[in-house]
Amino acid sequence: MKFHNEIIAETVVHHMKNASVIILTLIGFLAFGQEKNLDRIDNEVKSIESDSTLVEKEFDWVELTGITTDGGGFLKVWRNEKQICKIVEEIGLSYGRIRTVIYLNNGIPIKILETEENFGHENGELNYKELNEVFRANIYVFDWENDESKIERTGKRVLSEGSCSTFDYEPTIERAKKATTE
Repeated sequence: MKFHNEIIAETVVHHMKNASVIILTLIGFLAFGQEKNLDRIDNEVKSIESDSTLVEKEFDWVELTGITTDGGGFLKVWRNEKQICKIVEEIGLSYGRIRTVIYLNNGIPIKILETEENFGHENGELNYKELNEVFRANIYVFDWENDESKIERTGKRVLSEGSCSTFDYEPTIERAKKATTE
């Protein structure tokens, strides 16, 4: 005959095993769900990229912002009749360039790509024909308003500062909206 404490211990262990199985199952569902969201977002991006009905407009970044940079810059906006679907902002700097691409679905960003490229060096001089990517961020946006996203980073920022928070990209979106409504 088992002692009362042994029975309680076996019951606790049994419940802990069940709880562990439930927790691991939930983690698996969440991970699988996030992967499905990444695939869904990538499919929406492909759809935007292949949409030949989108109208592209290009704007001078210096004229839009009043900020002069060594290499100038531009803002390109692709839109349909109702809304902006894609924004590309590229800023040229002394040592390279920063490029931001924002994809939107129903006016809300779903994916943001940010890259920094530095000019190469040759004999102690900058080689303006060579650009080397030093930083890339792929940001999958799940909830724009609450800054919920998955960020994949490679490299290190050299030309800019930023956290890859969705709030960092609001000025670019506002610039695109303003440029296309004037």
